Amino acid sequence: MGATAFLYILLSLWVQGAAAILGFTRSDFPQDFVFGSGTSAYQYEGAVAEDGRRPSYWDTFTHAGKMPDQSIGDVTADGYHKYKEDIKLISETGLEAYRFSISWSRLIPNGRGAVNPKGLQFYNNIIDELVKHGIQIHITLHHLDLPQILEDEYGGWLSPRIM
Repeated sequence: MGATAFLYILLSLWVQGAAAILGFTRSDFPQDFVFGSGTSAYQYEGAVAEDGRRPSYWDTFTHAGKMPDQSIGDVTADGYHKYKEDIKLISETGLEAYRFSISWSRLIPNGRGAVNPKGLQFYNNIIDELVKHGIQIHITLHHLDLPQILEDEYGGWLSPRIM
């Protein structure tokens, strides 16, 4: 069992256990309340050097040894390879929605210009899998993983040219 699967199961058990202790049931929430989960591309996908993805400033930061535990995001939860298993777990735990972010460094590796077809296919595959399982889709377009090339050229989000 992968780390992601274990975390989903643990979360499910914790939520069910907490609900039982507190006496909550689904009927305690409004009918239109949506239960879901989410991930951040850098913390979830891994596969930093695959299929045309270029470095983000998080890659540069972590590879410089700036994380207290020296962790890097090269593999993470390996969602790039395990997203189908993870989406199945989301469905099996009864969650109704999933929010994920799109890695700018994967979709548009040079920060601007051509879209990476393999990056686009990856996100299309996630969306197709979510639709297959009847899970609502919520997308974050930027979750703190600016392409390093734009950080170098413009100084990141401090530059009005990034907008």
